[in-house]
Amino acid sequence: MSPYNRPGGMPMASLSAPQSGPCPTPAMQGHSQNAGPKPWSDVQGGEGQGNAQKHLAPAASGRPSPAPPQASVVPALPMAGSSVTPQPPGQQGSSMLQMQQKQNRITPVQKPQGLDPVAILQEREYRLQARIAHRIQELESLPGSLPPDLRTRATVELKALRLLNFQRQLRQDVVACMRRDTTLETALNSKAYRRSKRQTLREARMTEKLEKQQKLEQEKKRRQKHQEYLNSILQHAKDFKEYHRSVSAKTQKLTRSVANWHTNTEREQKKETERIEKERMRRLMAEDEEGYRKLIDQKKDKRLAYLLQQTDEYVANLTALVYEHKAAQAAKEKKKKKKRKKRVEGDGEGTSAIGPDGEPMDESSQMSDLPVKVIQTETGKVLQGTDAPKSSQLEAWLEMNPGYEVAPRSDSEESGSEYEEEEEEEADKAETEEKTVDAKHIIDSAKQDVDDEYSVPTGHTSSQSYYGVAHAVIERVEKQSSLMINGTLKHYQTQGLEWMVSLYNNNLNGILADEMGLGKTIQTIALITYLMEYKRLNGPFLIIVPLSTLSNWVYELDKWSPSVVKIAYKGTPALRRGFVPQLRSGKFNVLLTTYEYIIKDKQILAKIRWKYMIVDEGHRMKNHHCKLTQVLNTHYVAPRRLLLTGTPLQNKLPELWALLNFLLPTIFKSCSTFEQWFNAPFAMTGERVDLNEEETILIIRRLHKVLRPFLLRRLKKEVESQLPEKVEYVVKCDMSAIQKVLYRHMQKGILLTDGSEKDKKGKGGAKTLMNTIMQLKKICNHPYMFQHIEESFAEHLGYPNGIISGHELYRASGKFELLDRILPKLQATNHRVLLFCQMTSLMTIMEDYFSYRNFLYLRLDGTTKSEDRASLLKKFNEEGSQYFIFLLSTRAGGLGLNLQAADTVVIFDSDWNPHQDLQAQDRAHRIGQQNEVRVLRLCTVNSVEEKILAAAKYKLNVDQKVIQAGMFDQKSSSHERRAFLQAILEHEEQNEEEDEVPDDETLNQMIARNEEEFELYMRMDMDRRREDARNP
Repeated sequence: MSPYNRPGGMPMASLSAPQSGPCPTPAMQGHSQNAGPKPWSDVQGGEGQGNAQKHLAPAASGRPSPAPPQASVVPALPMAGSSVTPQPPGQQGSSMLQMQQKQNRITPVQKPQGLDPVAILQEREYRLQARIAHRIQELESLPGSLPPDLRTRATVELKALRLLNFQRQLRQDVVACMRRDTTLETALNSKAYRRSKRQTLREARMTEKLEKQQKLEQEKKRRQKHQEYLNSILQHAKDFKEYHRSVSAKTQKLTRSVANWHTNTEREQKKETERIEKERMRRLMAEDEEGYRKLIDQKKDKRLAYLLQQTDEYVANLTALVYEHKAAQAAKEKKKKKKRKKRVEGDGEGTSAIGPDGEPMDESSQMSDLPVKVIQTETGKVLQGTDAPKSSQLEAWLEMNPGYEVAPRSDSEESGSEYEEEEEEEADKAETEEKTVDAKHIIDSAKQDVDDEYSVPTGHTSSQSYYGVAHAVIERVEKQSSLMINGTLKHYQTQGLEWMVSLYNNNLNGILADEMGLGKTIQTIALITYLMEYKRLNGPFLIIVPLSTLSNWVYELDKWSPSVVKIAYKGTPALRRGFVPQLRSGKFNVLLTTYEYIIKDKQILAKIRWKYMIVDEGHRMKNHHCKLTQVLNTHYVAPRRLLLTGTPLQNKLPELWALLNFLLPTIFKSCSTFEQWFNAPFAMTGERVDLNEEETILIIRRLHKVLRPFLLRRLKKEVESQLPEKVEYVVKCDMSAIQKVLYRHMQKGILLTDGSEKDKKGKGGAKTLMNTIMQLKKICNHPYMFQHIEESFAEHLGYPNGIISGHELYRASGKFELLDRILPKLQATNHRVLLFCQMTSLMTIMEDYFSYRNFLYLRLDGTTKSEDRASLLKKFNEEGSQYFIFLLSTRAGGLGLNLQAADTVVIFDSDWNPHQDLQAQDRAHRIGQQNEVRVLRLCTVNSVEEKILAAAKYKLNVDQKVIQAGMFDQKSSSHERRAFLQAILEHEEQNEEEDEVPDDETLNQMIARNEEEFELYMRMDMDRRREDARNP
């Protein structure tokens, strides 16, 4: 082997081998993979390489340094970023050649010149450095159009080449830091430094080797056998699972096939059933009674057939009752005409006892000793004459005999007992007999055709329906009365007038239930003027209104019909006594008064025989046992009655019955019968009482049929499309720190009362829980509603007189803080606000806040005098009014007020009855409103207010659906009511998704009407935050 190809050196083929990877340098000199014993020349070469490792890298001049005579130095690469142009080592080659030539002169035979391995290695290193430098230049000057992937690879390669010197220096540092005692073990090639050892005990080593080999073979066989055993077990398990999997797959396939067959069969049957049900629903909604009944007969559904049969029976029964009522009213009218004619023909004696309508009024005014007719609510049994209690003993008798109530007075009681009936003429008898025959035919026809509509078409078939029986006399109203000036009725208002005139012509009473804001007051004035002009009925008309709307009624009467003589019966007792002479003379058409004066002054007002009784906000009559209903039924006589209300179905079905019983006591006699019709129709059959959708619609249509002749209701979206939109938002707000602390204490049972509960003994009931709910509502509104808390904080903060003002006032309540962000924005964009509260003490705190912020406001609550209310409304509604806020109580300010000047309604705290809040909203959303109305309902998160709001929505749902089975059960026990109140008080975990408090941007979107306002509100929020940062 040539000394130039020894294993310790670098093969020649490596010079041309391509370099790859981040470190293209060859292996370090003197470290070979097959190093063995070397000749002395090789040892010298190795020493030279080892010494070369100890030399430092050359300076960054770009050219490698020449190696010393006894060693070869590996040239170092320049630092990254420098360009090197290496030059061939000519000086070293020439000196070596001269030395060889001098040695060749001594020998006679000239030897061929050999190759110096050091020079070869040096040349190799030089070439590597040249290639690396050239490659770096290439990578640095790459074209800009190179693809991204190639550019990435080139960048990686360039960085690797630039790290070559750092890599070499790092290796040298690692070698220099190694411990001396482990240098041989940790060297790159430890075998090169191993000393040869004499071989001894050769036989022992061979024996040991053979034993070791034998043990390895035995262990190998044992492992192989165990592996085969395990493999057999695994194979058996695999075969076992595969067998049972195949069996299970076959079973499942068979089961799936059977299930699919049953599913497909059921699906087809269900599709057919749904198709039939949809067809029935379509015909039911399209009022196709005949087609619907045919489908019911095909299905043979006993429940639906039973419902239809019940409906037919009830409507037929009501038809008969309506006819009887109308016949009785017609007979009474005839008797009155006979008596009036007799008095005119007779002498003029007793004229001093004649009332405004020309009838005696003395006997009926002596109410104290006359018997009062009473009726038992369950059975309908009537006590009258000597069996009935006297008027002076009525209240005590009713307490001793529960279940009885005062029967409504009929018109037959108007005449005295001394008047005898006269025989009617033959023509009248013939007319009556003809009407009786027609009525029987109508009742029989109603059993087959019970469908009806609001708008009854002319013709014979329309008179056969239930509605046709009720409104048999049809009178077209083309125009309003000439007594009504300063305006023209809208088309839907003329239709309402025609409906009320139809009630008058057919001797019926009804409910005008148009949605709030559609002008029920104007339609009522139109009815009065129409009756005065075309029916010669000059009154007297009794209009009973809430105190808050009395001034509004006076204003509307003065505006629309100034020729009508009216009396606003209100004021002090002396002032009211001043109206008595005018009342006795009968020189008036309309008397306006309030619920309170109807009860208080019944001895004066009940003596007048009213021709028409009109009750505004008629849902006040929803409680049949309330004082107002009892007084009107007992003491007042009025043949015609009309209720005005925007919410006829507020919460429960008995409330609707109370209204109908007040209007038509001879038709709607018993509440229990009324509930039985519409509450649980299957209770008597022993079947389930739960109603599906179709059955519920049937029940609703049944109720609609009953109400249709006596109730007229139109919605704004149906009749007044030009009315601007009303958008309602529920704005969630968080509690302040003090509110959270007080709320937690209250939930744990620490009552924040004034001590009035201490003297009460006994077990706490529903009233105590309701009081707790009221305390929690106060905390949610403002903690300073508890006076001792405000006084404590005032003392702590240094405020005099125990009253806190300034920014501490609104920062103590989450709702007030929210208002402080909303109201300045609304004021800046010229929006005006109606703010509704339920508690007057809260309104007082609100006034302190308004004064602090310099907001001009007006206040109206239950303590505001009637004469002051009209001036307050005028101040707020007049052109150019400077008042920004109208602060109202929900109950006093939510009825009958016209406040179209405001376009923003803020409901500070929700009412248990949602219709109170709806009426409050419609103070602004009325006919005449030009702007879009925004309603903001404030609600504190994770509090009792959320439960109240949920309960209000539930009640509103009852009104929307009109009726659902089981929703009107009045037989719930006190334990159930207590459990319901306790459920409200239970603390629930927070639901972050639902209870998210809106940020400023979301709030601005709620109250802004356009983009310009939204941008303005955002800028105002930024200014407010900067101000808060300066004045924390």
